Amino acid sequence: MYREPLEPPGLSRAVIEWGAYLAVLVFTALLIANFVWSERRLIKASETARMELQARIIEESLAHQFQGVRNALESARNAAADEKHCNADCERLLLQSLKRAMPGVRAIVLLNAEGRIARSADDIEDRHLDDRDFLSQIARMYSRNVLYVSQPFENTPGVFNIKLSMPVMAADGRIEGAVSAILNPEYFDAVMRSALYADDMNSAITGEDGRRLLFVPANAAEMRHPADGGDDFLRRHLSGGNVVSVITGADPGGERRMVVQRTVTQGELGLDKTFVISLSRSVERINAGWHEPAHSYFAMWIVFGLLGALALWLIQRRRRIAHELACQREARHIEITERMELAVSGANLGLWDWHIPSDVRRVDARSNAILGYAPECQFDAPGEWRSLVNPEHMDALDHALRLHLADSSHSFEAEYQMRHKDGHWVWIQCRGKLVQRDAQGRPLRMVGTRMDISARKEAEEEIARLAYYDGLTNLPNRRLLLDRLGQAVARCGRGGYHGAVIFVDLDNFKSLNDTMGHDMGDRLLELVALRLKQVTREVDTVARLGGDEFVVLLEDLGTSAEEAEANAEFVCRKILASLNAGYSMDGYEVRSTPSLGVVLFGDGRHTVNDLLRQADMAMYEAKAAGRNTFRFFSPDMQDVLDQIAMLETDLRHALVRRELLLHYQPIVNGDGSLAGVEALMRWQHPRRGLVYPGAFISQAEKSGLIVEFGEWALETACEQLVAWSRDAATEPLTIAVNVSARQFRQPEFTQRVLHILERTGANPRRLKLELTESMLLTDVDDLIRKMSQLKERGVGFSLDDFGTGYSSLSYLKKLPLDQLKIDRSFVQDMLLTPHASSIVRTIVSLAQSMGLQVVAEGVETAEQWAALRKIGCATFQGYLFGKPAAVEDIAAQFILRGEHHGRLPRQPQLALVSPLAGA
Repeated sequence: MYREPLEPPGLSRAVIEWGAYLAVLVFTALLIANFVWSERRLIKASETARMELQARIIEESLAHQFQGVRNALESARNAAADEKHCNADCERLLLQSLKRAMPGVRAIVLLNAEGRIARSADDIEDRHLDDRDFLSQIARMYSRNVLYVSQPFENTPGVFNIKLSMPVMAADGRIEGAVSAILNPEYFDAVMRSALYADDMNSAITGEDGRRLLFVPANAAEMRHPADGGDDFLRRHLSGGNVVSVITGADPGGERRMVVQRTVTQGELGLDKTFVISLSRSVERINAGWHEPAHSYFAMWIVFGLLGALALWLIQRRRRIAHELACQREARHIEITERMELAVSGANLGLWDWHIPSDVRRVDARSNAILGYAPECQFDAPGEWRSLVNPEHMDALDHALRLHLADSSHSFEAEYQMRHKDGHWVWIQCRGKLVQRDAQGRPLRMVGTRMDISARKEAEEEIARLAYYDGLTNLPNRRLLLDRLGQAVARCGRGGYHGAVIFVDLDNFKSLNDTMGHDMGDRLLELVALRLKQVTREVDTVARLGGDEFVVLLEDLGTSAEEAEANAEFVCRKILASLNAGYSMDGYEVRSTPSLGVVLFGDGRHTVNDLLRQADMAMYEAKAAGRNTFRFFSPDMQDVLDQIAMLETDLRHALVRRELLLHYQPIVNGDGSLAGVEALMRWQHPRRGLVYPGAFISQAEKSGLIVEFGEWALETACEQLVAWSRDAATEPLTIAVNVSARQFRQPEFTQRVLHILERTGANPRRLKLELTESMLLTDVDDLIRKMSQLKERGVGFSLDDFGTGYSSLSYLKKLPLDQLKIDRSFVQDMLLTPHASSIVRTIVSLAQSMGLQVVAEGVETAEQWAALRKIGCATFQGYLFGKPAAVEDIAAQFILRGEHHGRLPRQPQLALVSPLAGA
């Protein structure tokens, strides 16, 4: 049964989901922060490495330049010391050459011990190039190999210079002067600016005391104005003796900047001072590289958080709704679920597991219980389980397994027998499914269920027996007979031999049932079935169609029709002899005779239904021949069948083609005046001409067409009544219409009659319905109920042919009748035999005592008419007054008789209605 999953103790699922979502948000925030921090570090490291590289480039450029200056100064100093070989002009020329070879040198000069210019590459005076502070230091230039650097000095306004000098020493070590190179500031500015790759960068060279020697800012206008007091920012952040250092701080303008410093020591360049090369950038500009993605990531994180929260809220809301609906469904279906669980647990299904490569099948305890084995019992040897399967069913089982293993999309199901531990066979329904294959797609394992269906199989066999066998005699019934007969006809056609169908009907079986009871009748049928099987072969079929009708199917009676007929006749005589013998039942000796109809088959095309119909017709021929005999079917009988079939076909078209018509026979009073007519049906056949009821009414009864014919007759008669009602002389006339028993038994008969009266407008008091005494044999209560309903509406009833049936006086008293009609046989014999005359008198007296009118039928002579009037009969019908004819013929005949014979009064001309009016 379905149960809701348990929530964690103390926490709801929603709280857990929100906590997990917040954890995800925090985790993603940490990831973003880590990424931004890593990006910041990467950008800062990249920027630092790049600035360090640029500082190294500046250092290498300065080192290269200073080494060139050193070489030039050494050359100039050597020339000054060699006075023998180089005079003043030579020295000047050398200085000029050295200056031209050094693009970063503005001038090279030779200074004496007092610091005055002795030689100059530009013939300029010391006052233009001299630096008083520096010249005072010449006496302290104690090292021959050291380049001494001056502080920037301004000889020309706005142009700052730096002087590099080397001392000129005598052999005894006495300082005789110095050789100096005045550096060109524009050259060094280009060198310094080439290292700047961003518009917010500054570069500077300072001393270790923080005094700035060269400074190249982002603004070129500030380039040649180094601060006299030095760079306080750099001075505050000079990093000791580190070769390369990175510092971050605020400049005098308040802007935070990152500075990369490279310290160049004295020994590296051979200078008298340590220099610091500095590159700086705005921290804000550097941070802009990671600020923008950080803002984007933060914005995306905010959007993600809001959308995720909205989605989680919607999911939880939908889940709450779904949970509520599921709870409602659970409440509605919990009882059904419990019943399903009980059904599954009580299904008694056993489980099996089949390892296909080894052909080993293992089962559970319930599977063993089905076959009567202990729960732990296993037939687990390879293929051992197959020994329990019925060998007759093994091929079908293997075929079903192969189909499933080849295409596991189709379910596996098979029904077969397995041997019980006690030895009997148990029907098993096996279902399964392939659940595992190897890498090559070969089947490995299959699982399924096993169920005992023995009871169901027994029920199916019982159902088949009931469906194909008669419950009383256990003989094949009509369905099985038709199947076997069809197969026999096919076999006979292929084999070239003949067979026969014998239709057996017991004579007067209904009388036996009525006199001795149905139990005795059933016992007789059982004995007849037993005797029929005794006189036939095992290959023959004896079947019961129903009631007292049996059929014997004979096969292989010979290759010729004559031989088959002789063999069939022999069997018929055996049947007659066996069934004519007496039956001893409950101390009674009962005798019953059969009538047999035989039809042969095998030498032509036959249908099963045709054979049974032909055998049935032959059986009726045997009954007509005196019963207790047999007759073979002949083509003459087939002709009769064909005529009946043709007649039925023509009858079905009679109404559509307007071939039916009504003739009317006069009914007169005692004085000969016309009281009414009886409507009699005729059929105007296109080939046969006028056909009387005796030739087609019985077939109409059998086919059910009598109901439609009867309704047509009623409607046509009612329309004639309406036509007569328009004349005062004919308005009192009545019309009597015969109603068949089948028509009267229709459930809606009363409603149909009333509907016809309402639709035509006929007076119901002028309509009489004639019934026969045979109607009193079935459901008299229903008959009385329908007659009473119509009687209340004014319809009259007449009992036709009274005295020839089996009517009871008690029923006669209950029926709401208006009239009795004496049968013509009594009228015709009343003047010949006293017995018939007494019956007529009795009927008249009975009718008068019950207040019923009496109509004598079949009056053909004046003597009969006079005798009937003498005993009190008041109404007459017969050829004496007129034969049945069309309404116009009756009118002409009746008027003519009244004029010439004087026995009947003159009648008015009858209004006419078309005989096809009701069709």
